[in-house]
Amino acid sequence: MAAEVEGTRKRGAAAFLDDPFEVLLQAKRGRRSPSAAAAAVADLGIGMEFDPVVALQEIFPGAEPQLLRGYLEASGNVLDAAIRSFRDYLASDSATTNAGTSTSGVASDAPVMNAPANSTEWADLIVKEMSSASDLNDARNRAFRILEMFGKSTANCSTPNEAQKMREENKILKQMLGGLLQQSSILKRAVVIQHNRLNDYKNMVQERSQFNETVAKYQQRIKELQGMNDLLSFHLRRANQQSSISGRRNPDVF
Repeated sequence: MAAEVEGTRKRGAAAFLDDPFEVLLQAKRGRRSPSAAAAAVADLGIGMEFDPVVALQEIFPGAEPQLLRGYLEASGNVLDAAIRSFRDYLASDSATTNAGTSTSGVASDAPVMNAPANSTEWADLIVKEMSSASDLNDARNRAFRILEMFGKSTANCSTPNEAQKMREENKILKQMLGGLLQQSSILKRAVVIQHNRLNDYKNMVQERSQFNETVAKYQQRIKELQGMNDLLSFHLRRANQQSSISGRRNPDVF
C-alpha cells in the first residue's frame, strides 16, 4: 500500500513537471529580467521603435502624414511642441474658414497663393512669406502652410520622374525653411538684445542728466560761497583798517 502511494506521488510529480503551463510560468518569471523580456519580444518579432508621426495621426486622424511630419520637423522633433503647433494651425484655419463663410456674399481682396511650378518659384514664395511674417509664430504658420501646399502638389504628381523631382524639391524646401526659421529665431534674440541695450543706454543718459544737474547745483553753490567769502574778506579788511587808525590816535585827545 505504501509503495502504491509512493508511486502515485512520483507519477503526480512527473505529470506536474511535464505540464505545458510550466512554460508560461517561466515566461512570467522572466518578466523580472529586462534581458529576458527583450529576448521574448525579439522572438515574437515585435518592434520596440516609436514613430511620432503615427502618434500624431492617432491624435489627428484626418490630417495628412506629410503635413504632420512637416510640423514635427519644424518643431525640432518634439512631439508636444508639434501637437501644440498643429492645434494652433487648426484653430487659425477654422477661424479663417468661419470668417470666409460669414462673408461669403462679399468678394475677398486677399490674394490666393497658387502652387509654384518649379524650385525657383518655391524659393521666391518662401522668401516672400518669411519676409511678410510679423513674428516667429507667424513665420512658423506660414512655413506650415507652404509645406501643406507642397505636399498637396507632390500628391498630384502623375509620373515617377515628377514625384522624384518633387521629393528633391521638398528636401531643399525643408532645408530652406529650417534655415529661415533659425534665422528668425536669431533675429528675435538680436532684437531682444538690442532692446536691452537701448534700455541700458536710456538709463545711462538719464543718470548723466541727473549728474549734470547735480554738478550745476554744486557750481552754483560754489559761486555763492565765493561771493560770501569775498564779502567777508572786504568786511575784514575794513575792520582791520579801522582798528589800525584807532590805534595811532593820541589817547589824550578826545
